[in-house]
Formats: sequence, structure tokens, C-alpha cells
Amino acid sequence: MSADMDTGGLIRAMAVTVSNRAAAGIYADKSGPVLVEMLEDLGCQVDGPVVVPDGEPVTEVLQDAIAQGYDVVVTSGGTGLTPTDQTPEMTRRVLNREIPGIAEA
Repeated sequence: MSADMDTGGLIRAMAVTVSNRAAAGIYADKSGPVLVEMLEDLGCQVDGPVVVPDGEPVTEVLQDAIAQGYDVVVTSGGTGLTPTDQTPEMTRRVLNREIPGIAEA
């Protein structure tokens, strides 16, 4: 069954926040709810936000989303440009094709 059949033709989206501290419960995820609202305003059926720490959990949540047939997965957060930031590398593991400029937009 295609995602179109599941959602009545809507784009099925998942919002993911990558944050070590939000995943640990140190503070609330603030960017994920904003991301959900933005995607809903674009007409998507949105699940999430799913909050995961940086590293392997990023690859795992993205692989799960692919397996579940999401049309789009949008991530926010990350630890920033530090030695422990692995979000770009973990995301790249599941890409078939990288489109320059999308991430920056």
C-alpha cells in the first residue's frame, strides 16, 4: 500500500529533533513542535516530533522512517559544529542522493 493510499494523497512527513539534552530530558524540545507546525501548514500529515540524541540514533530513526514509508523526514537540532556532532554523517548513511542547498535552505 502506498503512502498516498494511507493518507488520502497527503504527503506523509516525520519531524525529528536531534538533541542530546532534549533526548535526556534536560530541557524540552522547542524546535520540533515548530517544525511540525511548519510541515502541517504546508499540508503534510505529520508524525513527531521524535527526539533522539546525536549519533547512531539518528541513522536508526531515519531508517525506521524509510521502512515505514514516509515521503519526507525533516530534522532539526544537532549539537552544532563540535567534535561530537555526527548528525550530517549519520544522515548521509541513509541518503541515495544528496541535493546541494536543501539542508541550508
